[in-house]
Amino acid sequence: MDWTDKKILVIGGDQRLLFLADLIKDNFRSVQCYALQGAECLDGIEKATSLQKGMQEADIIVGPVPFTKDGMHLLTKDNTTILLADFIENLVENGALLGGNIPASVVEAAKLKNTICYDFMKMENVALENAISTAEGAIAEAITLSTQNVNQENCLILGYGRCAKAIAQRLKGLNAKITIAARKDMAQKDAIAQGYQAISLEDLKCDIPKEQFIFNTIPFTVLNEELIEKVSEDAIIIDIASSPGGTDFEACSRRGIKAKLSLGIPGRFSPKTSANILLHGMIASLE
Repeated sequence: MDWTDKKILVIGGDQRLLFLADLIKDNFRSVQCYALQGAECLDGIEKATSLQKGMQEADIIVGPVPFTKDGMHLLTKDNTTILLADFIENLVENGALLGGNIPASVVEAAKLKNTICYDFMKMENVALENAISTAEGAIAEAITLSTQNVNQENCLILGYGRCAKAIAQRLKGLNAKITIAARKDMAQKDAIAQGYQAISLEDLKCDIPKEQFIFNTIPFTVLNEELIEKVSEDAIIIDIASSPGGTDFEACSRRGIKAKLSLGIPGRFSPKTSANILLHGMIASLE
């Protein structure tokens, strides 16, 4: 099947989708957009007059990353409100839908209409490349908040998944002193093999007072009030775990510790690079 001859609707999202729409028009015959902030600046892309009309005319729909933040609305940045229920109602037969972390309700509704779903966050190459963008952005945010260099400073990373590994690799290049805190023994051994210090989550009480930069990637409360009481007052905490993160931000505020829940980093720090990553994942999936 020649997907390049199909009509595409790019809907909602952040700057990533704005750049992606611009890239798509060079690879596909017809591109429309709806609820896409900044789309009026793009040449060669039509603006759908309504959600219903845009979706019914499209063979392929490209949605936001993430698809939703509250579980009720499609993620948009242009003050347009789109209920997931309305989106589901307007899904067409025999199409294709792409997005990030597509909700189960949307996936089930798509199946009933024989529409194929491709989730960007389940594409291995996209996930790996996104981890790099996330790592660079997380470190940039930490440096921006701090009055100190990363060079030779103690940096603690909680977790040892894709993003944590990418953060560690880049901090190593900045000559930081890196400690990985992980639950699994195998993860700790892997971290040590890469030249990092490694501890279990149970040992955080003893380790955390010396840490200047703390990066959390674990999606449950690990930096609780008890641990925050032991964190240095001039430390920086960057939490990139899914909302609400794994940090007691109220405890940080009471102690005057700079802590930030930093979500959607690729869309904020490197939207153009991220758009290229999504385009490659999109084309590979459709082919």
